Amino acid sequence: MNALSVENLCVKINNRHLIENITFNVEEGRIVALIGPNGAGKTTLIKAVLGLIPYSPGTVSFFGQPFRNVNSHFKVGYVPQRLEFDRTFPLTVSELIGFTVPPVYSFSFFKRDKKHINELLEIVGAQDLMDRSIGGLSGGELQRVMIAKAIVNEPKILFLDEPASGVDIEGQERFYDLVKRLNKEKGLTVILISHDLNIVYRFADNVLCINRRLICSGSPANTLTDDVIKNVYGEMMGAYIHSCHEHD
Repeated sequence: MNALSVENLCVKINNRHLIENITFNVEEGRIVALIGPNGAGKTTLIKAVLGLIPYSPGTVSFFGQPFRNVNSHFKVGYVPQRLEFDRTFPLTVSELIGFTVPPVYSFSFFKRDKKHINELLEIVGAQDLMDRSIGGLSGGELQRVMIAKAIVNEPKILFLDEPASGVDIEGQERFYDLVKRLNKEKGLTVILISHDLNIVYRFADNVLCINRRLICSGSPANTLTDDVIKNVYGEMMGAYIHSCHEHD
């Protein structure tokens, strides 16, 4: 079954196409990476799919349901590229998660109390951060907390917009290992944007190459060829070809 189906999606601002006639399907339980140069429309595509910006024409459906019915059928998680907030604001991790948990929810696991928030943080390996101020977290710690926040309502599909940007290499490894574990253990469908083709090659089941239009799609091994990377990114991306092919 397709977790997400997008057909002929277009986003225009002042008669200029940000994305144009994009069509693709994402199978349930897959990790799919969106790649493309800066300004290619990757974030625009995710925001349009999530209904955060208008699109016309085009259709979006989740698990066979029209977008307008999405909230009545299942939940969607989203971790944006940047979380803008006042780092001096006195808000702890547990308070941030608590604001996300609905007052009444069918699973006791997600009730508004520290015990169950701690259990949620344990899933992402951040239980020791419960009482920390969000302003004092490192980039990697904050991303783990944002994952916990995004999965609090047990979504079936999770969108990640360059989730590990600004995180050191070790933190990136832990982060993507976590995403892979959630995918395997909970059957979570994941759609992520990344500029790191090495990460895409190692963690994604499929890749969508975007540059305002859908250039190509398929498994990383079959799609991330020299010609495709040069077509999508230009000659300046030659270094990525070597890093990807190291895993052949």
